[in-house]
Amino acid sequence: MVCLTKFPIEKANIILALNVHTRRQRILELIRAQGFCSVAALAEDLGVSEVTLRSDLHALEQEHKVSRIHGGAVLANPPRSQNFQERAHVNENKKRWIARHAADLVEDFENILLDASTTAYYMAEYLGNRQGLTVFTNGVEVAYRLAENPSNKVVLTGGLLRLHTDSVGGQFGEYLLSSIKVRKAFISGTGFSPSLELTDDDLFEIQIKKAMVERADSLIVLLDSTKFNKQGLAGVAHISQITRIITDSEISADHLDTLRQAGSQVMVCSSHSTRIFTAEEFQKPIRLGFANLNDDVAFAAEVRQSLVRSATAHNIDLVLTDNHEEGVTALANVEYFIQEDIELAVEFNLDARYGNLLMERLRTASIPVIAIDIPLPGATFVGVDNYKAGLMAGTLLGHYAVQKWDGKIDKVLSLDLPLSGAVPAARMQGQLDALRNLVVIQDDDIIHLDSKNSYEQSRQVVAEVLPALKTADRIAVLSVNDESALGAQKAFAEAGSVQRMITVSLGGDPMGLQELQRTNSRVIGAVAFFPERYGETIIETALQILSGKPVPPAICTRHVLILPDETINTLDLTSLPYEWITSTAYAATQHSDTAISTVIQAGLAKPARRSNSKGG
Repeated sequence: MVCLTKFPIEKANIILALNVHTRRQRILELIRAQGFCSVAALAEDLGVSEVTLRSDLHALEQEHKVSRIHGGAVLANPPRSQNFQERAHVNENKKRWIARHAADLVEDFENILLDASTTAYYMAEYLGNRQGLTVFTNGVEVAYRLAENPSNKVVLTGGLLRLHTDSVGGQFGEYLLSSIKVRKAFISGTGFSPSLELTDDDLFEIQIKKAMVERADSLIVLLDSTKFNKQGLAGVAHISQITRIITDSEISADHLDTLRQAGSQVMVCSSHSTRIFTAEEFQKPIRLGFANLNDDVAFAAEVRQSLVRSATAHNIDLVLTDNHEEGVTALANVEYFIQEDIELAVEFNLDARYGNLLMERLRTASIPVIAIDIPLPGATFVGVDNYKAGLMAGTLLGHYAVQKWDGKIDKVLSLDLPLSGAVPAARMQGQLDALRNLVVIQDDDIIHLDSKNSYEQSRQVVAEVLPALKTADRIAVLSVNDESALGAQKAFAEAGSVQRMITVSLGGDPMGLQELQRTNSRVIGAVAFFPERYGETIIETALQILSGKPVPPAICTRHVLILPDETINTLDLTSLPYEWITSTAYAATQHSDTAISTVIQAGLAKPARRSNSKGG
């Protein structure tokens, strides 16, 4: 600040602009090297706030240099042919809406097919944070984009390279496709004919797409609204072969009714919401509304994706909105749900101060409510058993303190979330109670901080108190989620004293699980909530409520401790009273609940027996 005041304003602005330019070039370098980078990781690497980093990403996206996806960004517009680039910009916004929601239907470790369309290319961008995909495609640019994620296996189908379409085609590709079977194929076309057939104008593309249709259990067609009622050169797939169609909100009511009457499920997307329409049946299809916490938060994005998949599987109309972690926005979304005549609302609301307002408005409209993770008065709760999750994390911290710190802890930093009320606070209390069961902690040694549910805020508040804790060599950090754990660790690292702290992350989102693979991390474990499986529980509960069946007031998800090899190799865990699994074994299960149980029962990671001993 002092230096800048000595310069003329113009010169100060030039220096600031240069710093911004340098930082944004570094962002591009990091994304180019890693494929996908989270907002939190980029902010940490560059030493700036997440607010600043999001502003940089927004600016780079406006320059068509990056594409922002859930929780981070990927590189945009790698070198490609002029013809492909021109086609990519035609109805680009609509294609991006479609691509984003198509990506929601893809789970980690799935086998899928993508064609060479520009919509599939954008879809590949939104798949940037998926893990372990096996993708077969005839699109050169699609393959290039997917290969940026090293966890993916990308197979280019082979054949004649066609520069004007950036694709490969011919008998080689068709022969390869004849030998495989995948769960889902995502394809586009140049039109959807009056005879209800997906069509294309390119004979090479028609043949390869027909082969894709034959080799997929489910066919998802990606078409913007301008392509309906258009006849291409030849047909690719009749509507009877199509599982669902994803289009944009400008599709005409007549076309939508025609598709539904023909038995097709249609997902209609816009910049702010998505609706799923089922085929016309004797009864009106069930219609649910989901207001997410914040689509940019990795955990919440996983919840939304799982809900979309489950709603689609059950032929349920789904209206999606985003609360953006703001009570005012959540209230506006409730009004939107009422206008849309939904039958049940699923609310993921951070701000407990608005809980009564939300519920009163929905009660007045006779709309039942499911609340995710953060309770609402009178709503059915689905989500975290907060106190148990806290006990699991606190017990692991206590075992570490007993075995590595001679049973002593100098200070406890509790990264709370007061905005969300008493029940999430139970998560923090559980950690403290479990820790005190193993280690003596005085009230004066506990420091409560407001994490605001974010990486950057956690980093900042911890950094502010560290100068006053110079004599504390053993500090336990109680984290409310994955981001707060990583933010606290970053603050210690910036102060050059990361070995003074330990923490356990809560949630098990992709960012938290990735941290467990890092050598010398002070995140000694994670309590996984399995957000990728919330959707099925929510839909099953909603169906029971709407059919008049009794449901319990709270339905809690399964929690498992995920431990890095370093923790397992350095601690005696025989008295740990909770089931756990190694991070390596967890990745191998592909996040399957059945596979996790099988691994635990096989002894690769067992539920430990409860012990009265305070030693590890």
